[in-house]
Amino acid sequence: MDINLYENLEVLSSLPLQMCLYFNANYSLLWILIRIGCLVYKFSDLPQLYQILLTTVLIVMVIVEISRLYLGYVGNLTEKVPELAGFWLLTLFLQFPLQCLCTFSTDYIILPWERLIDAIMMLFLILEIFIGYFTVKAITNHQALNFKLQMMKSKATNISTETFLE
Repeated sequence: MDINLYENLEVLSSLPLQMCLYFNANYSLLWILIRIGCLVYKFSDLPQLYQILLTTVLIVMVIVEISRLYLGYVGNLTEKVPELAGFWLLTLFLQFPLQCLCTFSTDYIILPWERLIDAIMMLFLILEIFIGYFTVKAITNHQALNFKLQMMKSKATNISTETFLE
């Protein structure tokens, strides 16, 4: 195999984003278990409205967390903009607001363990929002530039063959 094929290939995957995703994926299992344990512990002391609300929010957060981590991994490692943008949008518009609700709401009982694990999860989310934005921007700009170069090569090839045939 010729090594020169990969000589000009620029890797745009973000190492800081991949590190955040890796540690977040490992931490998420602990986060889910502690959140479920805390909900079970305080469930009987909550009003019925908060029982339904917190259970629903936790289920949605778990589903969104799994989905966004998968999209983040795939999007970053394969440099695919749709998956990476999906990860970023899920993080910014679903997971972050739900996490803020769980972390900063004072309307229901919040256990000390919940505060601790939610603060760590907020740190992951904030880092992923900022790093993810710049990663999406860099990959999008690079792919747009490659597309423009391909179009210019295509036009140059078409012009040269047309003039040659005449």
